[in-house]
Amino acid sequence: MTPEKQTTTRTSTATTASILVLGSAGDSRDTLMKTLASIGYTCTATESVDSARETMAADTAFDLLMIDGGTGQTGLSMIREAQTSDPCVRALVYSDKASPNDVVEAIRCGASDFIVMPRDIARLPERAAQVLERVRAHREREQRVEDLSHACDKLKATRDEMSDRVDTLCGDLASAYRTMREQISDVALASEFRALLGQELDLESMLRTALEAMMKQVGPVNACVYLQQAPGTWGVGAYVNYQWQDRDIMPVLNRLGDVLGPGMADERGLVRFDDASEFAESEGGEMSLLSDAEIAAFACHRGDECLAVFTLFRDADEGFADDDAAAIDVMRTIVAEQMSRILRVHRRNAFQWPDETSGDAWGKAA
Repeated sequence: MTPEKQTTTRTSTATTASILVLGSAGDSRDTLMKTLASIGYTCTATESVDSARETMAADTAFDLLMIDGGTGQTGLSMIREAQTSDPCVRALVYSDKASPNDVVEAIRCGASDFIVMPRDIARLPERAAQVLERVRAHREREQRVEDLSHACDKLKATRDEMSDRVDTLCGDLASAYRTMREQISDVALASEFRALLGQELDLESMLRTALEAMMKQVGPVNACVYLQQAPGTWGVGAYVNYQWQDRDIMPVLNRLGDVLGPGMADERGLVRFDDASEFAESEGGEMSLLSDAEIAAFACHRGDECLAVFTLFRDADEGFADDDAAAIDVMRTIVAEQMSRILRVHRRNAFQWPDETSGDAWGKAA
């Protein structure tokens, strides 16, 4: 049967509510609906539980259920069904007669009040308003909870965003701090090393001091400095034998200079060789000392001229770390500067006066 709907024109002061009436057509239902409609409520009538379910499925925005007690347990079960989908919904049970057991059963099933028709019809507006006030208060609480939930979600999203930004900022600050600390460390190392080498005006003494300072910075290491003796020929200018003090390593150093000298003469950066074992295997003999070594080398230049080639090597297990490379890179520039300064002074002092003065020169001077 098609649901019946009765409405009246609402004034600005009328309370807005939507009521579903479940009960057989008759004087009690008609009187109840007219009374509710006269107040300004919207009433929808259904005669069966199935019809009520269909109506609620099509429109779940009911505030109040009015259920005829004559529908029995089947009708009363609609209260819990409605509250499952909308906890704010309340229910009133009405009946032409009511025993205490009927009232108790209705309350147990979730009813908020019991109306005896037609005895309680005069009090229906007041009692319906009381129940609907609970519905309104419940809906306001639900709305506040929903608003607070949305606000919490927004705050959480904002917090997560700020946390990500803080993490990024902390990472940037940590990176900047590490960079600044490394730069300060490099500046301090450069200043100390430059002051140390600046006191040396003898080439051999300067090379020895430079090697000692490098060992202090990067740890124990075998080292050799190659100086160009003739175009394409490189000889040992200074060396440190830290690892094989009981052996003569000059043949190894000489052969290594034959290979690295020409190869590094045009190299402007710091180089680390990972194939020392292959080189030692191909050379054989004394070069087997380098079979388990890691080699680092750099060249010192003055303009286009290669002044020296520095070679550092030690066991590959210990090797050279990134910090070692940074320190060596700072020191190699200063070594090149000091070598250039010493050689410039030596070459300037190499000029000598002639052993005898020619007569023409004395004549011009007179």
